[in-house]
Amino acid sequence: MCYFFSMQNQLIGIRELAERAKQEGAIDLAQGVIDATPPAALLETIKNLPLEKYSTYNNKRGVQEYRTAIVEYMCKRGWTLTLDNVLGISGVTAGIASMLLTHCKPGARVLLPEPFFIGHKLLLDALGFKIKYLPTSIEVTPDWDNFASHMRSVDAAILTTPSNPTGHIASPAILKNLSGVAAEHSCLLIIDEMYREFIWSSPPHDSEYTDIDLSHTIILRSFSKTLAIPGWRCGFAIVNKETLDAVASTHDALYLGGSTIAQHALAIFLANNLEGMNIYIDNLRLRLQQNRKQLLTAFERIGMNPLPTTAAYYLLLRHNRSSDIAAMEELIKKKVVTIPLNMLYSNPLQDTGYIRAHFAITPKNALRVVKFIK
Repeated sequence: MCYFFSMQNQLIGIRELAERAKQEGAIDLAQGVIDATPPAALLETIKNLPLEKYSTYNNKRGVQEYRTAIVEYMCKRGWTLTLDNVLGISGVTAGIASMLLTHCKPGARVLLPEPFFIGHKLLLDALGFKIKYLPTSIEVTPDWDNFASHMRSVDAAILTTPSNPTGHIASPAILKNLSGVAAEHSCLLIIDEMYREFIWSSPPHDSEYTDIDLSHTIILRSFSKTLAIPGWRCGFAIVNKETLDAVASTHDALYLGGSTIAQHALAIFLANNLEGMNIYIDNLRLRLQQNRKQLLTAFERIGMNPLPTTAAYYLLLRHNRSSDIAAMEELIKKKVVTIPLNMLYSNPLQDTGYIRAHFAITPKNALRVVKFIK
């Protein structure tokens, strides 16, 4: 079950909540899409592309120039890769689907920690895999030894770091250890690093990833959040060279290689605007942290107290209302749309005492939220 019932007994999901926010003139803190303009240089790059040349299918591994740009980008970040380690993908979800369908048989068991990113559950259900839920605390760091022990009895495991919604982080040392467990037990380990650039203090350096065993592990990253381009569907997978062609063939069957235009634009942008991109991301991070500070104070004033988080851009707000849905509905009346945290569990009817709100909004909307819930 991937939806919850509102107080009016209506079946609603996150996208429906976002649409509801738009219709009612409310602020959407439900769907975690960054409300920002992409870098001007990137927009100018895609505007000037020779579309008559690039409006075609691309290589099943992704646009060669894009993959080359990723290799050079990662090398500058301290992780030496080759073209045989990089696959252009149509977003992280596409990478996960392609890996699972390549390496797992129908009905395979997949480990999924909860609370989870609901897109992962939706994907696993759609693909017909059996989900083995692993309850984790939202208040303390996960027990990674427990996670590793459960990998021994499943065919695959999905690990999001930093986590949506908790912000928990698995360090490179932990990822190295888990990749070894994956290799030992032939368990496919999928590491989703969508929020890699939103670790608020002391983020790990990519040079620390070089010892991760990629024989049964794949690392997925995307520019959807960091460059505010979720609609471009453009990411990359880091794999071992023995895996590349098999996964590329599956990805190509599903997505026909991804967006040729988006990959060409990002290839040019990464090759020529790396310093500007880093400045853009630093400014975006600063803006989000300012939003976070304002919203924390505003929610505390109405008795919704945030858990401290070290990464990602979500607030987990503890409430004392009769239910998670009641807390959500109270805020909707104030024109602020959030989601009840029980929506991100295998049993969405069990209240958690929390709601989730994202703070990747514009400064103007952050001020509006403060005003609405004052």
